[in-house]
Amino acid sequence: MRTLSSWWLRAMAESFKWQGLPINELFAAANIPLAELSSQTARYPQASVSMLWKQAQAMLPNTHLGLYVGSNMNVRAIPVVGMAIIQSTQLLSAFRLILRYQKLMGDTHNVSLIDHGSEYELRFNFSDGERDMSLLSYEAPMAFCVKIARTVKGKDWHPTRICLQRKEPHSEINAHFNCKIEYGSTTHSLFFSENTDSEPVLSSQIKLVTQTNVTQVLRILLEEHLIQGQTTSKAMAKALNMSEKTLQRRLAKEGTSFSKELASLRQQKSVSLLNETDLSVTEIAFLCGYSEISAFHHAFHRWYGMSPKTYKQKMAIIAES
Repeated sequence: MRTLSSWWLRAMAESFKWQGLPINELFAAANIPLAELSSQTARYPQASVSMLWKQAQAMLPNTHLGLYVGSNMNVRAIPVVGMAIIQSTQLLSAFRLILRYQKLMGDTHNVSLIDHGSEYELRFNFSDGERDMSLLSYEAPMAFCVKIARTVKGKDWHPTRICLQRKEPHSEINAHFNCKIEYGSTTHSLFFSENTDSEPVLSSQIKLVTQTNVTQVLRILLEEHLIQGQTTSKAMAKALNMSEKTLQRRLAKEGTSFSKELASLRQQKSVSLLNETDLSVTEIAFLCGYSEISAFHHAFHRWYGMSPKTYKQKMAIIAES
């Protein structure tokens, strides 16, 4: 069963309420307990969310709720990566970041980034595994991606073109996206160009002198770029202005290795976040640079012989005793 996160549902509830909709009745009818949305780890079936969209839109036939919700979501509130996106100056980097962590929002979300050479395509391939989804379940995330782009590039940004499966033209859609729109398409796609953003750029370009302790500088870089997933030895060597082989050689001379330093940072950060925050295990995994939860669980079990959840429970018991 495909699900969406409570974060996305909370944003929908807030927008619906701003529109004067009876959110208690709407969410109850869709079998989504409104009172439980405060949980950071709760997930809800996509089929229920599609039902919620349809019922809410029927109450406001003259307002495109998908555009309204997507364009009014708070970028800063995106789990884990919101502030990183706001601080980004490059659109492609921002989109890559949100796609890397899209499963935080739901496992129905399967947005792919396709490089066509002259332009890029964000293709939205969602499914609830059972039936056709509401068109709003596509169009709201597309509007949210435009919100992200306008946060990074300014309010006048617009896609180069849009493809929608919606068959009939819609005036609100035309005005919101402000670009060529292909209705009745086989895909939901957002196309954009970003000529200056062809490759992610690390913010720290550090030139080392001969006497510098490479391990100490590497630890600073890894901490800085862990969330972006830019923590390969090749990327770090480039930031340190040396070849990958030179980095490996100098680390070995200092009695360590790249993989050892990365694992050590992830271990320390994961324990700190488990002990000191209320973040979910999923959020902590992504903050530690893991794009898949299973990889984090395997690593944590290797470190401590137990799951992150069990570790957190044991630490809570120790703290209370």
